[in-house]
Amino acid sequence: MDKILVTVAGPDRAGVVYSVAEALSKLNCNFVDMSQTTVADQFSSIMIVNKPKNISKEKVHSEIVKKKKKRGFNMWVDVLDYQAGSVFHTDGEPFVVTVDGKNGKGLLLAFTRIFFEGKINIDNFRSINQESFDGIEKVLLVFEITVPFDIDRRALHKTLSDIAKEQGVSLSMQHRQIFEAIHRVSVA
Repeated sequence: MDKILVTVAGPDRAGVVYSVAEALSKLNCNFVDMSQTTVADQFSSIMIVNKPKNISKEKVHSEIVKKKKKRGFNMWVDVLDYQAGSVFHTDGEPFVVTVDGKNGKGLLLAFTRIFFEGKINIDNFRSINQESFDGIEKVLLVFEITVPFDIDRRALHKTLSDIAKEQGVSLSMQHRQIFEAIHRVSVA
């Protein structure tokens, strides 16, 4: 089996993942790992897939596109050779940083610059735009990061808080275990 990377993006509708799974199954391909999200009404997915050696990437692409067209999906599909990422791994502790407030130019840049300069890995990120009752566009940024052990967490929090103040937004930085304990909802 060969590993390939399959990406699909476009307007979200029910049945997108099913269509891809159906096309891949027809070719005896198997999912190894997958992540998907929707942003507004747009679907995006990245999949690592094992495919038989005798099936080309082009064949995988054409089968997925054929299934999409048959179901009326207008989506972008790409199939690439899988390339292993760097073995770089940040040793550190997991934190969740949330930024909430008025969306403005340079907001994302300001925070990600600090993460980059501190060699802080962003493990997961989500930006949620919301229109408030007064018509002002607000945003919630949620960063799941790994903070290296050698970084002073208090200094990092102060730096991020100063940026939040400059940008006119609020900021929270919590260890992931604390964040999850506070935000966990139990259903009896």
